[in-house]
Amino acid sequence: MKTLFSFSAVLLIAFASHADPTRPASGYTESYSSNSVAANPVSALKLQIIHNSSKGKTATINGQLLQPGDQYQGYTLTDISATAVVLSRGDEQQILQLHNKTIKNYDK
Repeated sequence: MKTLFSFSAVLLIAFASHADPTRPASGYTESYSSNSVAANPVSALKLQIIHNSSKGKTATINGQLLQPGDQYQGYTLTDISATAVVLSRGDEQQILQLHNKTIKNYDK
């Protein structure tokens, strides 16, 4: 029993000097405000799908199906390319890129 206690004490001391791997990096701060996403809507915009059909191009942003000229979160969808879309608001432009650039062919 004494040996087990000694061994446990040695392990505790050895691992006490290691940093907690789940602890955020120094300098990291997180806002727990419920409106933190609304305060910065650009960071919340995520392009999910671009679809090109005979009816025209559409894009899905945050689950919302949009066509060129449609409005979303104060932005106007101005252009849809094969892997990106352009959103405009006044002089500001946001370009959203697809993360997975695999092009699927549904015609087969």
